Amino acid sequence: MSYFNHAFQKTFVGTNGFVTNDDPTQDLTLGQFSFYTEKKTNNYNAWDQVTNSEDAGCCPLVLVAGSIHPQDKIGPFHGGYSESVKSKVINPKYVQRFYKVLPCTPQQAQITVGANVDNYTGSCVKEFLCGETYSLRLDIKGSPALRYLTRNSYYTSGAYTGCCPADSIAPTPVNPLIVYTKWAYDFLNSILINPFIHVTITYSTDAGLNWQAFEPVNTDDSTTAEALLPYTLEGAAFPPGTDENTLAGLIITGAYADTRFSDCTFYPNDSIIAFLEPVKLFASEVDLNGDPCTFTGLCENDICEPLQLKGTGENVIRDLILTEGYMQQPFYTGTDLRIREITNGTDVTDAISRSSYYTRYYLQHSVPRFNNPTGTFDNDQYLLEIVGAPEFNALITSTVVYTALTNTSVFTVASALGAYVGGAVWFNGGFDQTTITAINGNTITVTGDRDAYTIDDTVTFFDPSLITFENFVNGWLGNCGACETMIPYICPATCTPVDPNGSNEGG
Repeated sequence: MSYFNHAFQKTFVGTNGFVTNDDPTQDLTLGQFSFYTEKKTNNYNAWDQVTNSEDAGCCPLVLVAGSIHPQDKIGPFHGGYSESVKSKVINPKYVQRFYKVLPCTPQQAQITVGANVDNYTGSCVKEFLCGETYSLRLDIKGSPALRYLTRNSYYTSGAYTGCCPADSIAPTPVNPLIVYTKWAYDFLNSILINPFIHVTITYSTDAGLNWQAFEPVNTDDSTTAEALLPYTLEGAAFPPGTDENTLAGLIITGAYADTRFSDCTFYPNDSIIAFLEPVKLFASEVDLNGDPCTFTGLCENDICEPLQLKGTGENVIRDLILTEGYMQQPFYTGTDLRIREITNGTDVTDAISRSSYYTRYYLQHSVPRFNNPTGTFDNDQYLLEIVGAPEFNALITSTVVYTALTNTSVFTVASALGAYVGGAVWFNGGFDQTTITAINGNTITVTGDRDAYTIDDTVTFFDPSLITFENFVNGWLGNCGACETMIPYICPATCTPVDPNGSNEGG
């Protein structure tokens, strides 16, 4: 049953594509999936596959996928493991949502404090005066921090600018590096936050046209923080040419290395918290009471928003383990892993590659219960997850040229998700489709039916059968008057981190 906004989730492995060639359910192999009508009345074991949305009309259908288990029996008695995986009957009138989630690569958080190569004009040039203490609070949030301290972490650093000259009537400006290096030194020496940050100090002596940087902080090198110590002391010698007119700032990057093992064993005491949320950084100048609203003039720019890794095989395996549990095939988590092999548990990890990325479709529907003993109209909700081959954009690193004679070309791709494993590719935003015919590492041979054509831009890789699946479901739901089609959830835009030694001409 399903209560309130909870829906039971069931995972279907569809990495080998959507099948439309009238195969019976027992012929579906690992990674194949399709839609079928309900069982026939004259033959209990026969099902009719529906190959196009016109034939489907507005009729209820069943989603079926090939089993992940190659062996049907465990021992002489327990069998039926290789039977295809089936959903409950899906009435298109009761489908609430149909959406697609693309795999996304991770991205570290990066912020800048003060005048920097990304922004050094206007209010970002803060003047620091002698005889003052300036405090900067840095907050670390996210799952790694919670796992480390069971709470979000923060640290407030106070930088004293030293005594004013004896003959000065009013406080005078000082070298801003006094403040920024003290902040960096304190952050790097705080065990509360130093495992999660990488700090770089940047400065410019020519009004921001060119920038220099202290050695990028490596949290694995304990001597780096000590090397900053002379700059934090009153009267210390700073880099040549720097004075009170120097522009300076910090570049702080979220830098966390998880301590988990590469392959999760799925013991009950294994932790998966690090998969949930990346490191988030927040910095603000505060007064002695910690109030961030007192001061103005110190810029804090969010250069890169943290992005969590999505669509990995690790995530899919966990969903598949849950599905197997619902099907009364629990995943063995005891101490003797030989039992897991005996009970077909290793079929879960064999069906999905931990290092691959997958496109996932979700179809949420309900099954109404018109006759409820409580007298209340109720329904059970189900969320069907279809795991398909990845779809991602990649940059062509060599020009593609099609010839009228062979309609074949070879090109290489550069993608954070690696080379695609098969299918097809869209050029020009989806107007020109070609088919991949050979793959060798990152070199892909494609065939097309066009005259000579040159492309040197970004292309989209996809499994063409998944496009057929999308069109089928959209048409099927449309036959019942559905107002919405599939909703794609694409990856957030990535950013370009600040180059500490970059030049900025003109601001």
